[in-house]
This record gives sequence, C-alpha cells and structure tokens, in this order.
Amino acid sequence: MSNEEYRRTLNRLIDEVWNQQNLDILPEVFTEDAVMHRGGPVDRGGEEMKGIPAFLTGYLRPTQTAFPDIQHEAKDLLFDGDRVTMRFHGEGTHKEEFAGIKATNKTMRYEGIAIFRMEGTRIAEIWVHSSAAKQIAALQD
Repeated sequence: MSNEEYRRTLNRLIDEVWNQQNLDILPEVFTEDAVMHRGGPVDRGGEEMKGIPAFLTGYLRPTQTAFPDIQHEAKDLLFDGDRVTMRFHGEGTHKEEFAGIKATNKTMRYEGIAIFRMEGTRIAEIWVHSSAAKQIAALQD
C-alpha cells in the first residue's frame, strides 16, 4: 500500500471516528482483530485491547460520552513500510463521569504519539502514549 492510502485511513480515524464520532466506519478503518496497546506494556500498568468491540466499550464510547466535543488533530505523520507514526493533539470538555471523576466542565488538552501497523488500508495494531492520563487526573484540581 502507498503512504497516501495510509494517510487517508488515518485521516478517517481522526476526522470521522474521533471528530465526527462516526463509529459505524470502524470496520473500514480497523481490521477485525486489531490490537491497541496503551500506556506501555501490560506488566507495567499499560493496557491492551483486542478487536473493535473492545475499542468501542473500553475506550471510544466512554471517552466520547465523557468528552462529547472531543476533537483531535494529527500534527505529524511519518511513514516506514507498513508503520505510520502520528504526533497528535486532542481536547474536549469533561461533561460526564470518566475514570471515576465526576463531570467538571473543564477542558482537557493533551498531546501524544501513536504508532500504527497497517494491513492493507486498515489499522491492525496501535501503540499509543499520551499525556491524557495526567490531564484527566488534573481535572480534579
């Protein structure tokens, strides 16, 4: 696949899945058994989700419910074979309980890096590190 095809998929992830909250297109963006690694290795407190249903219930829906106006922006995309690295910015207003924190109506802003492994034009694996956890904890201040 070409870098442009990968770019289109990642643009759909940002624009349609995150910013427009169109979760119906997830099978077009992710492989059925895609794996997401968040926050480092599981044995060091990280998290691993396998498959679209796990993404929906464990990550996307709770985040989009708690931050209904959440928006993301890709800052950089770097291509290397079937891997794409993205530096991104996200922000949204905390309107519903999230991670045990009651709604604060504060805006959360964070930066992160994600590495995507592509299969064809879909995402098969993601490694994500961001400042979101620190920013979520700061909502209580």
